[in-house]
Amino acid sequence: MQKDGIHSIRVLRCALAGAVVVSCVATVGCSPKRAEQPLPQLKYGRVVAVNAIKGVELAFNHPVSQITWEQGKTVHHTALKKPSTDVWVPAALAQGTTYQILVKQATGPESKPLRKAVTLQGETAAPLTVTTNPGVWQFNVPAQGPFTFTFSAPVANPSQLTQDIHFTPNVQGKVEWTSPTTAEFIPDKPLPPTETVQMTLAGGPQGPVSKTGQYLQDTSIERPFIVASDEQVVVRETSPETLTLYKNGKQIFKSLCNTGVTGAATAPGQYYIHAKELSATMSGTDPDGETYHIKGVPYVMDLVGNTAIHGYPRKTYGYPQSNGCVELPIKAAKKLYQLVKIGTPVVIQK
Repeated sequence: MQKDGIHSIRVLRCALAGAVVVSCVATVGCSPKRAEQPLPQLKYGRVVAVNAIKGVELAFNHPVSQITWEQGKTVHHTALKKPSTDVWVPAALAQGTTYQILVKQATGPESKPLRKAVTLQGETAAPLTVTTNPGVWQFNVPAQGPFTFTFSAPVANPSQLTQDIHFTPNVQGKVEWTSPTTAEFIPDKPLPPTETVQMTLAGGPQGPVSKTGQYLQDTSIERPFIVASDEQVVVRETSPETLTLYKNGKQIFKSLCNTGVTGAATAPGQYYIHAKELSATMSGTDPDGETYHIKGVPYVMDLVGNTAIHGYPRKTYGYPQSNGCVELPIKAAKKLYQLVKIGTPVVIQK
């Protein structure tokens, strides 16, 4: 045996079942076996994101594989397919309201379990909103579009909008985004003049969603509108008073008419025929204070409020005689009623 002051090697020989076994004893200068290091403590860091659809995203200092949380006295267990330091707690969150979630436990493969429960409190973003053009019952909508949708926040799933927009009757077209918040629907071909169209946008969590999980509160956004007409009615309040119907700029019908007397004058301006009735009852008070109640007024084409174009029997026509409406001879009113559609523009000129 050799000793050098640093190493000492001892060889033992022994016989066991006829074999020789050589055993080495560690030198005096070798390091002892290291003890296993204790696991680090898992700690909660912060709320990374709040999403009305996905829930609340949390950050931890070590990967988490399972988390137990409570909301509204209901306990939930969420297991992650792959441990991660960023964890989504899939809580049901209402939009534009406060929330409270209790993280009761969290465990991971590389750390000790969460030492104590964590209470999360915060507020979700307000619901997504949309402004459309055309709006509700808008008249004179361009037949070739575009129809625009402007959202209150950038949309995270823009390609989804193609499936979310519907028209009755059906309208074929394409969606183009002009900004993260604004999209246009462009029809493949112009819509028929004066057609009534129902434009519907699907909402709810399955519809357009913002990058923070906001969605349209209503599951269906409905926008009925009327396509621009190729006709126009012009009422001239000059003597003699006349009503003329034009189609594509060409006169196709003309008649004498009566407008409102002093104190009940027919206001000049731009109107649209927004309803039609074959017969209606009209009641009111004349400028002299006398009341009236007339049944069976024929061929009524409503403009605004109590103002309408309709037939009414008079001895003469061509000057103010009504209580604000535009009166036509019965036969003329019938013909106009048959020619015009709801949505036809009406211009009353002095």
